[in-house]
Amino acid sequence: MTVPFDAARAARIARARDVLPDEVVDRVVDGMFRTDSVIDSVVEDFAGLGRGTGWRLLGEALRHRDPNPPSAPDSLRELLTPLLNPPDWFDPIQIRRGAQLWWRFAPAVIIGMGGTLITAYRFGDLNKPQAMNSRSETMAARRYEETSRWVLAATDPGTLVPGGTGFDATIRIRFVHAMVRRHLRLSGAWQRDAWGDPIHATGMAVTADAFLLMPLSLYGLFDMTLTADELEAIRQLWCWIGCLMGIPDNLLAHSIDDAGNVSRAATIIFAPPDEDTETLTRALLRTGLHPERLLPQPFWRPTAPVLRPVISTLVWGGTGRIVTAYSDPDGTPPRHHPAILTLRQVARARKYLRRTGRLGSDERIAETQRRILSGALDAMKAASAPVDPRDAVTPKP
Repeated sequence: MTVPFDAARAARIARARDVLPDEVVDRVVDGMFRTDSVIDSVVEDFAGLGRGTGWRLLGEALRHRDPNPPSAPDSLRELLTPLLNPPDWFDPIQIRRGAQLWWRFAPAVIIGMGGTLITAYRFGDLNKPQAMNSRSETMAARRYEETSRWVLAATDPGTLVPGGTGFDATIRIRFVHAMVRRHLRLSGAWQRDAWGDPIHATGMAVTADAFLLMPLSLYGLFDMTLTADELEAIRQLWCWIGCLMGIPDNLLAHSIDDAGNVSRAATIIFAPPDEDTETLTRALLRTGLHPERLLPQPFWRPTAPVLRPVISTLVWGGTGRIVTAYSDPDGTPPRHHPAILTLRQVARARKYLRRTGRLGSDERIAETQRRILSGALDAMKAASAPVDPRDAVTPKP
């Protein structure tokens, strides 16, 4: 593959080669100019069918676990056949266990998930799909809510098998990315030489790796040690989710060390923050949550202008400081951040209670911890489901 030349990116690639193996850097760079061509073909075929026909066929295929429903395009069969017949390394028992373990302590997941979203805005090339689609700017809270609903669905233990709700939700999010990618390509405004392909393979891999690595980093900050077997189960969870999302095999998290290397290389190679970074981050800090919805409805309108920026800044600003301090290779892990200090004490108490059996099984712990996020979303009258692929595109005015 010939990578378009960009002088600034070439300098960043050279810096990455100084600290990481060439083969890791090569995979990251090549992935910036590679997309999920299989699902892109499906979306093109859907566009040529009657209104709603493609989405009806997708629903039938997922519901009946049949990759080739009557009248479906060949591209849909090509997409779904390998997913409905998972690879040899797919281990549903391990993946179910990985989901349970990932949810051992909800604050680690919630802060890590928020950090994943913030990190995607940091880079002046990676952030372009969000900036140009406008949804992340004009609907910052709703995007977080929909992402949270997808995370809850995808990591619901036992549901990532073909026919499961987590499996179906993840396939539909893959369609969301394809719909946005198609829109950006048709817009005529996409600058491939500067930014890579829209929603490229490396960006997808780094996002999946962040969902894997950031909560694990926070477990470390909370002194919640995970065994090698537990880490492996969590890795398998996110490796399989990445596979369902269309990440190519050479960028999947086949080991935690490799996921870390890919992420580090990408953060060196991606473009530095720009105006879109500021715009997207500002949207999170001003309207990234809808706390007024915790109040009776008559109070929503008068309190929103005050509560939204105050609470959003507290939550997203705090998350950003924790994640930035931890992800900086030259920085010091934020062990003494007030939120980390407080949560570490809670985590230590929970660790004792878990070891004595008072918290129940891993399955029970995951169930109660997941309710912390789902309960908060419900209390804020948040979006009830992940974004529908048909609603994925929100062009900038």
